[in-house]
Amino acid sequence: MDNPLITFSLGSYNQEAFIREALQGALSQDYSPLEIIVSDDCSNDRTFEIINEITAVYRGPHKIRLNRNQRNLGIGGNVNTVAEMARGELIIMAAGDDISLPERTRRIVEAWNDSGRQATSLYSRFSVIDGQGRPLDDASKSRMTSQGKTFFHQRTTVASYARRRRPHVPGCTHAIARALFTIFGSLGPEVTYEDTALSFRTVLAGGTFSFVNEPLVKYRRHGGNVTFDLHRRWARKAETFEGMLEKQACELDRFVKLYKGFARDVERAIEKGLIPAGEQAAVRRVVACEARRMELRRRLLLGGWWGRCASFWRLYGSSIRPREMFQQSPHLFPRVFYRLGFAALHRE
Repeated sequence: MDNPLITFSLGSYNQEAFIREALQGALSQDYSPLEIIVSDDCSNDRTFEIINEITAVYRGPHKIRLNRNQRNLGIGGNVNTVAEMARGELIIMAAGDDISLPERTRRIVEAWNDSGRQATSLYSRFSVIDGQGRPLDDASKSRMTSQGKTFFHQRTTVASYARRRRPHVPGCTHAIARALFTIFGSLGPEVTYEDTALSFRTVLAGGTFSFVNEPLVKYRRHGGNVTFDLHRRWARKAETFEGMLEKQACELDRFVKLYKGFARDVERAIEKGLIPAGEQAAVRRVVACEARRMELRRRLLLGGWWGRCASFWRLYGSSIRPREMFQQSPHLFPRVFYRLGFAALHRE
């Protein structure tokens, strides 16, 4: 098949310690034709200065386009900026603290071709490094373990994805069809989990998820990650009970905003005729239900004791989800007992 123009998007924000390796990874891509868009989200350190230094002396085959936002737009806003600039059929998404291997774009395009170019979300395995670039335990082992198979393609339903958000597409490896922006327009500026928002658009558009069963990105874990520290519930060193609640509240707030974006995209899909008339009410209902569940979980976290009990009943009185119920059950105890249990688990 012919080689279409592909966009490699590198988003950066205050990553002066890592941007050099991230940009060199972008420039080393062995696929052509490739445009590389580097969009800095108004960094206040030397990130954009380093970008200019490297690109000024680049003499390779790829076309480079630079952008620096006049104000900080956040992850969703910066992704929107790149989508407006992009001309490629696929957009390979990368962060300013990760490192893409030279074959990443080529292998993603091969997976896209293998899907009959039906894939609108593509992703791969990744390896994990620390702030100094040293390998860490690989947390990316896929459940897809078929021997000798490199590319996997799958579809899912709106109801299934709204409830479980599976397949899980790691943002550090995500690539999308630019058509997702043509169909649905910009992401909401409040979106933090852009990988999940764009994956839901794939489901609404009837697209395919394509997985490359090999590591194509070195994902860097460090203190400045947007999500890693948030998701690391049980730190090695004791952290305060209040700090743990703050982390959980932050994550739930992001999910509440995410599902508001889901609802907007459902309406766009209906306008575009992507959802049959007979299914529209059910799709709206399942997204609204899951959005309500996220709001109730936030209340379960932050409310008083009676309010937490009421929220727990509303969550699980008519919808039994054993694993989630077990995870949320500590919120039924008075805070003093929950705090003591948390302190015991974190005892050094």
